[in-house]
Amino acid sequence: MTTTAPARRATLLGVCAILFWCWSGACFARGGRIFGPGVYLTLMTGTGAAMVALLQMLRRRPLAALWRLPVRVVAAGAGGVALYTVLLALALFSAAPADLGQVNLLNYLWPIWIVLLSHLLLPAHRGGSTALGGAVLGFAGVLVARGPAGLLRLPEAWLPHLLALVAGVLWALYCVLLRRWRVPEEQDGTALNFALCAAMSAALAAWRGEWAAMGPVGPEGVFWVVFGGVGPVGLAYSWWESGMKLGNARLLGTLAYLIPVGSSAILGVLFKEALGPGLLAGALLIALGAWVGNRGEG
Repeated sequence: MTTTAPARRATLLGVCAILFWCWSGACFARGGRIFGPGVYLTLMTGTGAAMVALLQMLRRRPLAALWRLPVRVVAAGAGGVALYTVLLALALFSAAPADLGQVNLLNYLWPIWIVLLSHLLLPAHRGGSTALGGAVLGFAGVLVARGPAGLLRLPEAWLPHLLALVAGVLWALYCVLLRRWRVPEEQDGTALNFALCAAMSAALAAWRGEWAAMGPVGPEGVFWVVFGGVGPVGLAYSWWESGMKLGNARLLGTLAYLIPVGSSAILGVLFKEALGPGLLAGALLIALGAWVGNRGEG
């Protein structure tokens, strides 16, 4: 079968979305340390929501369509996207540099949570044994990521790990609920969800006193706000949708399992302490666990 030019272009856009998402953890970790997690997330997700609105205008679609969503979808997005993003940003900001890799990987257990939650919430779902096998591989990956020296050593701070774990479960639950409710593809809540995230983050920053403590914004700060908002938030979701609708969805779905590996590698480059001896091996185990878990889906 000959692949058409639009299909190849859509697949390429999907690959670019995956590459952008590999940078999400680095954006939260680095941007949060420059601005404070609340301020950075407010600026980043506000920029992302504005980018989504701009794309809507360029496509000559009504802006009102970005806000006209079912109430339960809005409620699910407030928890599964907005709160998820806030918790993940806090987790990566508050984690010790040596624990950044493991905290990041706890979030990337979400494909495995999707499989497990699907068996509870979606009717006629099959593949219980593969789901269990995938979960075992995923959690083994988190342990392996700690490396031989830290395998049996408890983390110095549990809160970042717990926040990342809860965040991953929230995102997985959101994904499963959208499928259970059969929400149409055109009802894309990205702009509204990240506008809600910006509001939550602004309130968090005010409570933590980050706005008052904010100093002059240098070029590095501007870069992480613009790159994070335009890339992993604004363009990635739109390009992923194009890739899944018009491109090679099977190829993109397979490549998406490598996001934990790419994210871990980028964090290791930016934060040398995060690149422990078992980090990439653990990320590969999590990716393998997600793939195995999904093999049994009906």
